[in-house]
Amino acid sequence: MESIYPETAMTAPAQSPRLALALQGGGAHGAYGWGVLDRLLEEDWPIVAVSGASAGALNGAALVTGYASGGRQGAKDALARLWDSVSRNSPLQAFDTDFWMMPAFEPFLRRSLEFSKLFSRYIAPLSPGLRDMRALRRVVGDSLDLSLLTSPDAIPLSIAATRVATGAARLFRNDEITLGALMASACLPDLFGPVTIDGEPYWDGGFSANPALEPLIFNGHGQTDMLIVQITPFATHETPDTLVEVMGRMSDIGFNACLLRDLKALTEVQTIARRAPPIDDTFTALAQTNLHLMEAAPALSERGPTGKSDTRRSQLEALRELGRATADAWLATHGAQLGQGSTLTELPEAVAA
Repeated sequence: MESIYPETAMTAPAQSPRLALALQGGGAHGAYGWGVLDRLLEEDWPIVAVSGASAGALNGAALVTGYASGGRQGAKDALARLWDSVSRNSPLQAFDTDFWMMPAFEPFLRRSLEFSKLFSRYIAPLSPGLRDMRALRRVVGDSLDLSLLTSPDAIPLSIAATRVATGAARLFRNDEITLGALMASACLPDLFGPVTIDGEPYWDGGFSANPALEPLIFNGHGQTDMLIVQITPFATHETPDTLVEVMGRMSDIGFNACLLRDLKALTEVQTIARRAPPIDDTFTALAQTNLHLMEAAPALSERGPTGKSDTRRSQLEALRELGRATADAWLATHGAQLGQGSTLTELPEAVAA
């Protein structure tokens, strides 16, 4: 492990926590992020800013709109509504049953999901009608009131989408976040055609900013701490063999690459800022923001390459409980450090290597 901060580094002064949340995406594994947020919302720390990509953008929009209408309980309710809508619109709904023979069908279901991933990548591009986002639009449109994003007390939210032409990230802020922007942030190109906004095509934000960290640091939110909620584990202990496993691992590596890049850049710049005299408020905010990473539970990688496509209610609820348990364990270990100092004092091995 590589230490982020030298012993001579200036540390942030201890104070009451004010959290900025960075929410990673990951398909149906976004329900794990739901569980993490559900647990965090039971604490009384102010949430002062949110950034998200893909499923993290959807979770962020649910949290912010729900908070605007009903505080912490409103945010919990909005997240539950979103994922309930996902399960009700799941094409796998018929397989979500307590029928006693259902365990025997699980291998068949996994194979079906694997075929679906291959079909979407190699056949669906020939059939544009199979690649629209109507179901996801319905899920989000039916469960979230996006007009609340521009209410006077709305938590600042940034969501990322990737410009197809350049590969660069575009960040949408509260007053720019429409249903189309959320679709762009969640637009996986092997499942959907690009989402066009103002004449420009976009793909999933996870390719370029998963999630974006910069707006949480530099936009004057008054945060004391930034907590990154990871959904895709950095490492796997299994070498992929099948084509679907290879595709899944390629996706995981790609979606973590931008987080690793941004995390390394941020910690290096912050080290400099903590050792130098303050220049302005932005510089001070950079130096004094405590960094935390809630790494994804290893059990997420054990769900296999089709886990991110399994939207059955039972699976989403299991992911929610896993997220709550992970957040509970993280808070028990690190919660007292919020507002006091960084718990991300060593770079993950994947970054340090």
